Amino acid sequence: MPGKDGEALAEQDGPACGRTPAPTVPSCGQGPADEAPIRAAGGCGTAGSPRLDALEMRAWRAFLHTATAVTGVLNHELETGVGLSLHEYEILVRLDEAAGKELRMSSLAEMIGHSRSRLTHTVTRLEKEGFVERRSCPSDKRGVNCALTDPGLAFLRSAAPLHLDGVRRHVIDRLGRGDLEALAEIMSRLNPSG
Repeated sequence: MPGKDGEALAEQDGPACGRTPAPTVPSCGQGPADEAPIRAAGGCGTAGSPRLDALEMRAWRAFLHTATAVTGVLNHELETGVGLSLHEYEILVRLDEAAGKELRMSSLAEMIGHSRSRLTHTVTRLEKEGFVERRSCPSDKRGVNCALTDPGLAFLRSAAPLHLDGVRRHVIDRLGRGDLEALAEIMSRLNPSG
């Protein structure tokens, strides 16, 4: 049976993540934008962290919505245009930019933010198309490298104009040079991998 202090905190601050929220107190800092900040109950990030105020929530939701929408549109254009997903395209680009057009699988997974199992699944699809091949790592026989093939490079070069046109239409052309500099700086600061 919970102690009275725990019950009082739960009633005051709202439910923890994963529980059905009380109708009057939304959980995890995602209440209405004009609602005064309220401390979140344990289980929603750092204990005692404040809820997001109206500006913070507006910025967060704008970032999340826009990132999801833009990558969704770019992914759709690549899939319908050349039959390649944005994740697959990103793998080919990273390999093209690497020394010798080859990267260790673990490094590639880290660069594109994939789990190793997800990367393995995607690389398997690209391998079936003949765009990449896996090789033993010369410096560590337990390691596996992923290498861009000549057909993969040719395919990337044919797909790049379509993708870059989409990037320009959906992002670049909508911003001025100052906006682009600010965006690049902000995204650099937000990147968890630095």
